[in-house]
Amino acid sequence: MANSFKLTIYTDHFALYNFLNDEGVLTGVNFDIVNTLCIDANIECTFKVQPFARAMKSVSLDPHSAIFSVAKHENRVSVFNWLGPLVSGKTYFYKLAGNNQVQSASLSELKSYTLGIVRGDIYGTLVEKAGFERGKNLLVVAQEQEYIELFIKKRLDLIIGSEQVVNNQLKAYGLSLSNVEQLYELPVPPSLKDNYLAFNKQVPLEVTKRFEIAYNKLVQQRGLAYFMAPYEN
Repeated sequence: MANSFKLTIYTDHFALYNFLNDEGVLTGVNFDIVNTLCIDANIECTFKVQPFARAMKSVSLDPHSAIFSVAKHENRVSVFNWLGPLVSGKTYFYKLAGNNQVQSASLSELKSYTLGIVRGDIYGTLVEKAGFERGKNLLVVAQEQEYIELFIKKRLDLIIGSEQVVNNQLKAYGLSLSNVEQLYELPVPPSLKDNYLAFNKQVPLEVTKRFEIAYNKLVQQRGLAYFMAPYEN
């Protein structure tokens, strides 16, 4: 069964973890890891890039599918079979360097400003707990490029992400971390700090077991940091 099994793997544009490069080719550190797992597990994988909310719906409807990079939220734990963790990083709030209109002495004061996130993103619940409100100071969009462009044009005060993610988001616009100022870390529960590969529960256990064996071998022989190297500059 496993030798002839074909797996569709959904993901979204979430640089540097998984994103389309300038040639429209899927790349990213977690894509590299998952693609390596497909090869090592000897499973034929087809990757599809969709906005996050649509990708989550697709994987729930497709019995021969999986999705990455996703957090292990309590509402999702029982829905999927999980493998990981993959690569992730601490999440911070950022403002444009030199944007003196954003002045905050504490995390709680950031709710006085506007923030953009992707629809369906796990950060949505967390920033709402921090005081951001949809329709007031929290803009929810389909894809990250939408809020990044507004941020660069100073029509949005804040963005969130890890240092690596934000740096890669800015690269597309000729900017880098030197063009933004890191403010405060977003409080994230331990269970949500990591990214995972999540399988639809109808994927045969023989298949997910192959991935588990491949993952354990990859971590032991190379480690996840090995896959970070091409994206660190």
